[in-house]
Amino acid sequence: MSQDSDKVEYRMKKRNRVRRMVQLLIFVVIAVFCWHLYTQRDLWLPKLEGIGSRYENKVTQNDGELAEGNFPLLITGNTGYQLKLANDTLFLLHDNYVDLYSIHGDSRDSRQHAFQNAMLSTDGKYGLIYENNGKSFRLDTKNKNLYNKTVDNNIISGVVSEDGSVALITESGSYACSIEVYDNTGKRIYQRNCVNHVTDVIFHNDSKGCCFISMEVENGKVESKVTSVSFDQKEEQWTAAPLETLALYAGFTSSGTLCVVGNTSCAYYSKKGELLGSYIFDGTLIDAHLEDGRIALIVQDDQTRSTSLALLDQSADDISVTDLPATASCVRVFDGDAYVMSNGNVTSYDFSGRALATVALADSYTSFIRENGYLFLLGYDQIDRVDFKE
Repeated sequence: MSQDSDKVEYRMKKRNRVRRMVQLLIFVVIAVFCWHLYTQRDLWLPKLEGIGSRYENKVTQNDGELAEGNFPLLITGNTGYQLKLANDTLFLLHDNYVDLYSIHGDSRDSRQHAFQNAMLSTDGKYGLIYENNGKSFRLDTKNKNLYNKTVDNNIISGVVSEDGSVALITESGSYACSIEVYDNTGKRIYQRNCVNHVTDVIFHNDSKGCCFISMEVENGKVESKVTSVSFDQKEEQWTAAPLETLALYAGFTSSGTLCVVGNTSCAYYSKKGELLGSYIFDGTLIDAHLEDGRIALIVQDDQTRSTSLALLDQSADDISVTDLPATASCVRVFDGDAYVMSNGNVTSYDFSGRALATVALADSYTSFIRENGYLFLLGYDQIDRVDFKE
């Protein structure tokens, strides 16, 4: 037995020596490898940092230097102004004038009008100027005034389509309001009396018809109802189920889906008026904008007083929410990105909520528009321009 015990003990000692040698060898190999990595760090560390930078959220910092030369555009008078784009031309409506500028601030024309409470709407190459609570309107391009017309009843609001068709919501003696549509020569092509108040008109993509949104109160709740019509038919095409919100903005996507934004919710409708989806948000809507089905909302939570940016990417099922500064006041959607103005800066976001670029602003502005890599900043009595690259 003693010989067997000695043999077992010998084998165990041998096995332990082998294990210690293997462990020592592994340690030496690791040490040599680490030493090699350290000595070669100038070669591999930049590559590793480069890989990491691809996943880092880099926000482009624009310098915020305001354009000089023709800028700023100074506003005369004290009645306020409106600035909109028609193709590559700035339409500036103020006092009794509409001034036209290139995006570089070059003066193209200055045209006088005699409208009280003048309002401006643009689309494509056309600019519509109408007299709110008056009876006159006109249609312009950057080259000339196309026509001036008057209607029988006071104008409540108006919009122009990409082909120059004009839709006016007017008062009516026997109805809540009326809709009148004119082609780009000033010929009236459609008229409709409405039993409920119409808050907005949206031209179909082909400008051969429109959707209009009417408002009514049912059981103490505000409802908005969308109706689609064709200008060559008397009967309506369809009327969608009411949406329990006060509709504020609406627009079509390039594929024909209709987006409606209200003060408490927004919704998407098919070409046949079927509700595709809706999104209800809690809090107070500070501002909203939409472009080609992409909706951006600035919402302030009434309980926490926090402010957020809700982004809907062409669907009520594709939503991202991003925290914003409490001073966020204006949002615009341009070329598939959302731009948010807060005190001191404008920041752009993609529709996943990722910040892309920002620019610091030295002065205070109320709103802005974007074109060709520029932001046009609307101040109290002047318009500045700043570069904005993403």
